[in-house]
Amino acid sequence: MTRYANILNDDAFKVVIFTPGNEELMARMIEVLIPGKKIKTLEFRPTEQHGLALSDKISNFDAVCTSDTDEMFIVEMQGLPETSYADRMLCYASFPIRLQLEQKLNEIRDGRHKVPMDYSLMPIYVVSIVNFKLPHESPEVLDEGLVSRYGICSPKTGEVMTESLNFVFLELGRLEVRLGEEGKCRSVMEQLAYSLKYMNRLMECPKEFEDRLFPLLFGASEYANMRVDKQMQVTKIMRTELDILAAKNYARLEGLAEGRAEGRAEGRAEGRAEGRAEGLSEGLAEGRAEGRAEGLSEGRAEASRTVAGNLRSMGVDISIIHQATGLSEEEILAL
Repeated sequence: MTRYANILNDDAFKVVIFTPGNEELMARMIEVLIPGKKIKTLEFRPTEQHGLALSDKISNFDAVCTSDTDEMFIVEMQGLPETSYADRMLCYASFPIRLQLEQKLNEIRDGRHKVPMDYSLMPIYVVSIVNFKLPHESPEVLDEGLVSRYGICSPKTGEVMTESLNFVFLELGRLEVRLGEEGKCRSVMEQLAYSLKYMNRLMECPKEFEDRLFPLLFGASEYANMRVDKQMQVTKIMRTELDILAAKNYARLEGLAEGRAEGRAEGRAEGRAEGRAEGLSEGLAEGRAEGRAEGLSEGRAEASRTVAGNLRSMGVDISIIHQATGLSEEEILAL
């Protein structure tokens, strides 16, 4: 077992980080991701949110918290790419908006809210940590090449319509510092990205990382500091993710095999027709045989590299990846 847990999995992040006692850690992480933000205290809130009716589907966020100034933060961890991810975060923002209005309405009904009903909102921040790259029209949108931030404003003048809704994306896939190069991190932001991406493959917190965030982050993620039940829970989460990746890879290989079989059948039929017409059946057969062999080899190699890359991003030991894929240590390290 490694010293630190892999919290790039959203369930592991929730179990390891979003737990009583880690409020200061979460507050400091948010401060790093939102320049100028100062949080005196932070309170963790329930992560289950109903739809418009209690019978509606429940949404489970990774972390929900409120600050001493009543700002609300939704923090999400996403390890694997997903289509329409930004739209999903927009949908998530609708829950705290509705919650604030419901609270006002209930206070009016109970006589606790003496002023007329209004639609003013306390600021809401949807903070996403993703282990991939999001699409952008220009790299200029990125702060330190890693973070993009959005609000609601005019596309013509940039005039802000409201400061009540904000989105922050930390893209770990854009980190150019590789494992073992922690000395090249130029800011606390880059150090945070490095820690989240590689922590489960480190033996200790890098000495260069002096911000108070890092003892909190590494301390919370260290298996030795967890209760036994939490250790078992995190291990089960990682085992489940490995099973899912293995199943996806099996389906991928099955699809490749079916595609190659169909291609060979079509190739044989075309080859016979062309061979009979042109008298080149022998040449076509040899050419297709060579092509099939090369395609099969390339397909297997690509599948092995894909599996190795997924396993490496999860912190699986290189020797185990070698046994599972047959790739050499140099090939695995180059991924």
